[in-house]
Amino acid sequence: MKKILLITLIIQVTLFSGCATVVVGGAVVSGISVANDRRSAGQVIDDKIISIQVRKAIHKNISNDEHIKVMTYNGVVLLVGEAANSTDKIKAEDSAAERTGVIRVINELHESIPTNVSRRTKDSYITSKSKSSLLRVNLEGFNPSRVRIMTTRGVVYLMGKVSKIEAQAVVEKIRNLRGVTKVVKVFEYI
Repeated sequence: MKKILLITLIIQVTLFSGCATVVVGGAVVSGISVANDRRSAGQVIDDKIISIQVRKAIHKNISNDEHIKVMTYNGVVLLVGEAANSTDKIKAEDSAAERTGVIRVINELHESIPTNVSRRTKDSYITSKSKSSLLRVNLEGFNPSRVRIMTTRGVVYLMGKVSKIEAQAVVEKIRNLRGVTKVVKVFEYI
């Protein structure tokens, strides 16, 4: 009985907060914001599940996978970071492509030694600066939460469902930020 009350409470809290909670393989995944997303709530959850499954498959198939990042948007999986060699790079891509719901895999993995803590810290900072810079995009109807951002080696990767005008404004805000070496758009245009 207590379990049912707890599950009911979690569902109510997340529904009222604009976030979704889902159970994946026995684990509760929460904090999936759907309030301002241009994808359906089901697609947002599907993308989160795909990312979890891809990470799990990569971890199973590659011994040194800690520097491989995964981001999924509308069934498109983006792989960034470092793979030890070409074999691991291909294994990572295959691990993603085999998942149900994956439409396309974009493999941006570098074949190199993993970046150090200092580089990863800089990348996290660039991601934070990029996200906050989107708050200054002055376009009617633009919502910064619709743009997903991930950074590795100073390269900023952008995913989301945006108009071409929104994409242009987002790139303009990010490309001149200190530390950004390149901006890669993986947008879906509306």
